Amino acid sequence: MQTLLLILLSSFSRVINSEKDFYRAAVLEYVRFNNISYPAAEKLRKNLEVYEIAAKTAAKQGADIIVFPESGLLKFEKPSREWLLDFIEDIPDPNKVIVNPCEESSQFHNLPILRKLSCLARDNHLYVVANTLDFKECDINSNCKRYKNNENCTSCPDDGHFFYNTNVVFNRSGTLVSKYYKRHLYFETQINTPDVPEDAYFDTEFGKFTTVICFDLMYKESVKALEEPGVLNVAYPTYWFDHTPFILLAMPFQQAWSMANKVNLLVASAHYPPTGSLGSGIYSPNRGALIYTFNPDGRSKLLISNVPTMQNSSIQANELQPQRFFIDNGQVIPVENEEMPIFKNECLNTFLKKAEKLTDYRCHPANFDDYHFEKLKKNEGEIEICDNDFCCSLSYQAESMNEDYFFGVTGKDLSFYNLFEFGTQLCFLARCESIEGKVCTNYILKSNTVFRKVEIKGNFSTAQILPFAIDSDIRLTNKNKWSFDQKSRMMYSNFNKQSSLLFFGLYGRLFDRDKATYNHPNNAPYFSSTGHLLIFGLFLSFL
Repeated sequence: MQTLLLILLSSFSRVINSEKDFYRAAVLEYVRFNNISYPAAEKLRKNLEVYEIAAKTAAKQGADIIVFPESGLLKFEKPSREWLLDFIEDIPDPNKVIVNPCEESSQFHNLPILRKLSCLARDNHLYVVANTLDFKECDINSNCKRYKNNENCTSCPDDGHFFYNTNVVFNRSGTLVSKYYKRHLYFETQINTPDVPEDAYFDTEFGKFTTVICFDLMYKESVKALEEPGVLNVAYPTYWFDHTPFILLAMPFQQAWSMANKVNLLVASAHYPPTGSLGSGIYSPNRGALIYTFNPDGRSKLLISNVPTMQNSSIQANELQPQRFFIDNGQVIPVENEEMPIFKNECLNTFLKKAEKLTDYRCHPANFDDYHFEKLKKNEGEIEICDNDFCCSLSYQAESMNEDYFFGVTGKDLSFYNLFEFGTQLCFLARCESIEGKVCTNYILKSNTVFRKVEIKGNFSTAQILPFAIDSDIRLTNKNKWSFDQKSRMMYSNFNKQSSLLFFGLYGRLFDRDKATYNHPNNAPYFSSTGHLLIFGLFLSFL
C-alpha cells in the first residue's frame, strides 16, 4: 500500500511538472563506504543501502530521475583483474534483449548490483542512472575475435575477459534501457576500452538523454553525441580529479560545459577531497547551476531540483524548488541553505602536508610552461597578450589591487603528465602566486579583492568555448553578474561590491589537436609517470 501511494503521489507530481515544462532530477555525491575491516561483499551491500536511501528520498520529493556517481559501488583503483571477477557482472545489451532484473529474480539472483538498481527504479518509479562494471568473455586463442575487420580491435586479455567501466540506465518499471562503455580511461589499468565505442541514449516522457563518464567529457565525442536529434540532457557519473588552473576543477567545468553545449547536465560525483574528487550539480544552459555542491566536508549529499525541458524555457528561480540533503550513517538530514565552504587558502601538494583526513582537499597542477602572464599592477587597466596567432585582451576596474592577480594567455596544447594533450586556446584573470620563479603556479582559493568591471575578449578559432566565473572559496559567480556572447567576449559587472572575483576566463577547445599517449590499459609502463604515482600514492594511502 505504501509503495502504491508513493507511485500515485509521484505520478501526480509529474503531471504538474509536464504542465510547467520541467522535470525533477536528483544527483548523489557520495562518500563510498570502504572500511577495510569489512569484507568486500559487505562493503558493496552497504553502498547499495545508501543508494536505496537516496532513491527513496528523491522519490518522496517528486524526482523523475536520479544519477549516481562513478565508482560509487566499487572502488576506483582495482587491486587486480582477479578481484574484479568476484564483483563484476555480465550486463545484457538492452539493444538486443529486454530484461528487468528486479522482476526476473531467478535469472539475476547472482547479480546483486543489477538486481538492486532495477528494484530501486521500479519501487520508486523513477529513472536510475548508475555506474558499475561490465565483463565479457573472450577467446584468448582467437586474436580480435569479436571485430576481425576492425584495425583497432584489441586482442583478448590472458584471463579471457574484457572489463568495461559502464553506465547503466533503468526506466521507471526497472527495465534496463541503456548501457554505455567509457571511451577515455583515466589511469584505469585493469579496465578495457571498447573496440567500437558507441553513444548511448534513452528516451523519457520528459526528454531524450545521453550519458557519458568522467574523463569522456573532455573530448569531442561527448559533444558530437549531442548531435542526435532531440538530445537536451546528459546524465553524467564522475570521479573527477581536480587540477589547476580552475578550468580543470570539476564544478566550474561542469557549468561551463552545460552552458557552452546548450544542454542540461546532471552530475553525480564521488566525494574524496584528498584527490580533489568532489563537485556535483544540476545545470541548465541558460541559468547555469540550478543547484550544486563543491565543499570538501567529507559528507554525502543528495541534490534535487526542477530542470527545464526546453532550451528557451522561462522557468523562474522560485519554480526550481531546489533541495539539499546530507546522508550520514543512514540518516537523511535536510539542509536549508547552501553549505558553508571549508576550503583552506591553497590546494597544491607543493604547499600542503600529506592529507591526513577525508576533508583534506588537494588539487594537482597542470603544466604552465607555455603560458604567457602579465601581473595586474594598478586598480584599473587594459592588457593584451598574444601567443602566435591567438590574442586576448583584458579590461578591468578594481576597488584595490593588494593581492596578486595575473592575466594569462596560451594558444598551445595543455599537457597532463606528458600522457594527454588537449588542444587549447585559453585566456583568464586569476588570483595566483609564483613558485620558485614560475609565474602564477599556485592558484589561491580565497580573495578579498573586489572587481567592479571585467571584460575579456579573444580571437578564438573554435566554436567550443567554455566560460568560467568563480568567486572566492570556489563559489560560482552569480549569473546575474556576468555574460558571454558565445563567440569571443565575456563581461562582468559587480557594483554592489558583495563578492570577490577569483577567476574569470574563456577556455577554447580544439579537439582536432588532442593527443593521448596513454594508449590502452593493461600496459603497466604508463604508471611510470611521476605525477601520476604521486596522485595514486595519496589515493591508496586512504583505502
